[in-house]
Amino acid sequence: MGGFIPEEIVENIRQRADIIQIISEYVTLQKKGRNYVGHCPFHRENDPSFTVTPDKQIFYCFGCNAGGNVFKFIMLQHNLSFPEAVKMLGERVGVAVPDGYSPRVRERLRREEKAWKINALAGEFFQSILQRHPEAAVAREYLRGRGISPDMIGNFGLGYALPSWDALLKFMQSKGISIPELLEVGLAVSGERKVYDRFRGRLMFPISDVRGRVVGFGGRVLGDGLPKYLNTAETDYFSKGKILYGLDRARQAIREAGYVIITEGYMDTIAAHQFGMANTVASLGTSMTREHGRLLMNYTREVIIAYDADAAGMAAAVRGLDILQELGCRVRVLTLPEGKDPDEFLRTRGLDQWKQQVEKATPLVEFKLQRAMARYQGGSVAKDAVLEEVLPALAAIPGELEKNEAIRLVAAKLFTGYHVVVEKLQKFTNNNRKNAVKPDKIANNKHNISNIKFNGDFGKRAEYGLIRLILEDEKLIDTVAGVLPGNFFQDDFCREVYDKILDTYKQPVSYTLSVVFDYMEEEYQQRLSAMLMEPVPGENTELLLHGYITAIKKRQLQDKSRQLQDALAVAEKTGDRDEMVRLLQEIGSINQTLKGGEMLQ
Repeated sequence: MGGFIPEEIVENIRQRADIIQIISEYVTLQKKGRNYVGHCPFHRENDPSFTVTPDKQIFYCFGCNAGGNVFKFIMLQHNLSFPEAVKMLGERVGVAVPDGYSPRVRERLRREEKAWKINALAGEFFQSILQRHPEAAVAREYLRGRGISPDMIGNFGLGYALPSWDALLKFMQSKGISIPELLEVGLAVSGERKVYDRFRGRLMFPISDVRGRVVGFGGRVLGDGLPKYLNTAETDYFSKGKILYGLDRARQAIREAGYVIITEGYMDTIAAHQFGMANTVASLGTSMTREHGRLLMNYTREVIIAYDADAAGMAAAVRGLDILQELGCRVRVLTLPEGKDPDEFLRTRGLDQWKQQVEKATPLVEFKLQRAMARYQGGSVAKDAVLEEVLPALAAIPGELEKNEAIRLVAAKLFTGYHVVVEKLQKFTNNNRKNAVKPDKIANNKHNISNIKFNGDFGKRAEYGLIRLILEDEKLIDTVAGVLPGNFFQDDFCREVYDKILDTYKQPVSYTLSVVFDYMEEEYQQRLSAMLMEPVPGENTELLLHGYITAIKKRQLQDKSRQLQDALAVAEKTGDRDEMVRLLQEIGSINQTLKGGEMLQ
């Protein structure tokens, strides 16, 4: 994960960037024993569950499971990649991070930087046209009619694309931008006879990523042309499924409000910001994706969707909301009266009535229940059909209390028993368990050792216990590696952690727990953080170590014995008596060792 930044530089920054000092710039921390606690910056909570451990230089939230080292915190806080977080912290602690990327990566970064600059230049061109060009009078009049203030026009960088086929092409070429470069970023289109501007005669909305870099555009036609809205084509630099319009301007307000409002269009979001609801973003006319959900969860897990009540894409929108709920978001639906869109409602009814509608937003399960009941007529068949539609939303509800309330609501609305809904839900959950358990799903229970279901598997229990001891005392790494060579762990999580421990332990930089996190995927970072927050079970480390190693060696011998038994069965079938004798002797030797229990000699 460290990219191409030299490890010694990463380690230098790590040693200088004290996690308590860095996180205190974002979170109010209070000392509690050996740890520090505060309210989590990544989800809304009443009681502080965000914990920082200075001696291990890690953080973990018992509410949303976010966890990791100081680099991970900066990545989550600012939506940065690992190399970007290293550079940001390097600047903060006075350690220069050189451009140590490979030629291939350097070329990709150069092209991305070029694309941002081209889009920014195009945005300035469109803005200047809107402000001064005579042909943009229709756009200026349209914005006045929609009540958009000059400040909002400037803040969101609105512009206008002239109706001619090559206005942008000529301007960009005069600035040294080539036609292939314009084609690559999606600002030009190659026709049968010539290359021409993609956007013509449209009100232009620059689309920025979360860091405020212009990555694409949306254009609204002001006449009767089609399509009504046109976005930059999907490119290496622009994907609607990974960007939320206005998030760069809304993220701080989202944190302060504790929730986000997602609208369908640009104008809805701009109007909301103008009326003081700056915690509003737009989904660029596409249903919500996992990438959208991960973006939002850096700032909140409370989501209110405010699409047009009669929007043709509402069914697709609801499928997207299921994704958000599966990720751990609490999703509500704001349905405006009389089929108004948010922009129109705010202009005609005002902010106070808008806030009332927000407060009355319907939980997703209830919303889906209402839609399904409106579609089906009465009777037991209809009841089953309605229940089938709401089961996915019920299953995705994160909190048990909230889930029970939703089950009671569904049972009451369908005039059926609570236990009937519970049974149907359990059956649905069992049938979909393989699909529901995904690596990126946000769990709501702590991933600690005591919560892991070992089901009598002494080997797995020993693996988790042994990893916990090694994490606590690095001197045990050599001891364990000496008696249990290779990566002997069978559990995927333990195997991955041990693999990273061995890798980092061999590096020339000093081994620390924090280093291990740099090389792990997010889910395992969360689980590792949770494990490290748990106390070591028992006080006699030497006795524990001996017991865990013995249990693992016992399991290895049992596995070996089973393999030999299988081989013996094959030898019996083929009549290979010499092989049978050899296998029986080896099996007997293993059984004798297991019986004696002396496996640490």
